[in-house]
Amino acid sequence: MALSKTSRQYIAFMATMNLGFYVFQSYYIFFLTANGLTFTDISLIFMGNFLALALLNFVAGNFADRHGRKKAILLGGLINVIGFVVYGLSSSLLLFLAAEIILAGSSALIMGSVEAWFVDELNAKKRLSEASKAFPANSSISNILGILGGVMGSLVAAYALNLPMLAGAVLVGVATAFALLFFTENYGERGSRFSGLMKESMAHVRHSAALRNLTYGEMFRNSAVIVYLIVYQPYLVAIGLGQEYLGIFFSILAISIVLGNLLSVRAADRLGRHRMLAVICMMLFAAYITQPFVHDYLIAGALFAFTGFTTGLAMPPIIIWRNSLIPSRIRASTLAVLSSILNLGAGISTLALGLIIDSTSMQVAMYLGAFLALAATPFYLIAKKHEKGTRDELAETAPA
Repeated sequence: MALSKTSRQYIAFMATMNLGFYVFQSYYIFFLTANGLTFTDISLIFMGNFLALALLNFVAGNFADRHGRKKAILLGGLINVIGFVVYGLSSSLLLFLAAEIILAGSSALIMGSVEAWFVDELNAKKRLSEASKAFPANSSISNILGILGGVMGSLVAAYALNLPMLAGAVLVGVATAFALLFFTENYGERGSRFSGLMKESMAHVRHSAALRNLTYGEMFRNSAVIVYLIVYQPYLVAIGLGQEYLGIFFSILAISIVLGNLLSVRAADRLGRHRMLAVICMMLFAAYITQPFVHDYLIAGALFAFTGFTTGLAMPPIIIWRNSLIPSRIRASTLAVLSSILNLGAGISTLALGLIIDSTSMQVAMYLGAFLALAATPFYLIAKKHEKGTRDELAETAPA
């Protein structure tokens, strides 16, 4: 695809950043359980991350809109390196919790800021339509690198289980240096106060039925995906997969997500984003209902890969859809509000998930994932019903 320099820079940054995350995540859950953490402990540190994100997103989005998206990305990258290093050198619940809170600060600064930076850079160059190509391309390339991340994780974990975390820190540092050298600065509402931006962003979410219902759907779907992220590594090892192959299986998951990314735009064009996301939720539901009856790690691995495929299908349409419903001047702040809502929901569901697994079984957690996927389905259809009203409001308030 003929993409502009801005799109290539965005993809290069995200690919390197995600490669660091993939190396980190390739042995993530297994590393925690190997250090003696129960599923309840893991759910507690996850909840700490989600709640910290929910609180910090407001500040981070305001910082990015007022003081610059590039500055927010650079600061977030440096904090991310510190978080990965703390993780790799830790072995206790409290230190892991501290590392998760550090990483929450990094994510709050980076994720909304880089999305807002990219969309507004394209908008300034009158190439906004390119986003529909760049987001799937970015997801595909980043997840192809996930294959490499899984292999790298397996190679370094053979020497020590904490080495994937430290290797991830190095790669995130490289991505941060790239942003420092090649990103230009852009801003949202530089003159607005924190309270003013937050009020406007929250008012926009409150008044936009389409954006609000889209967010509710994502809250349930994300919670369903968290079930698979927490259980797939210990579940596969429990039914016979050697732990030395977890990194390889992580690469298979990355391939599945890539395939979803590649098909997402065409599928969304044919079905419509709302119908496609509803179908994805039903696919998740089917995978979770089937998984508890499977005791062969090859078949179970195929079902988990199918779950990854649905995640790849969903990501580009969601990013494009929500950005089309947000005005540029408050983009980072509004994305922060949405992220806070999503992370509050994820924190609550994660704590419940850990308690359910430890008191019952991983199979019961999968049934919970099926329920969450089913609950998400109607919200996408309702969001589509209200989409025209939100677009009309944006057209009326857009600057001449």
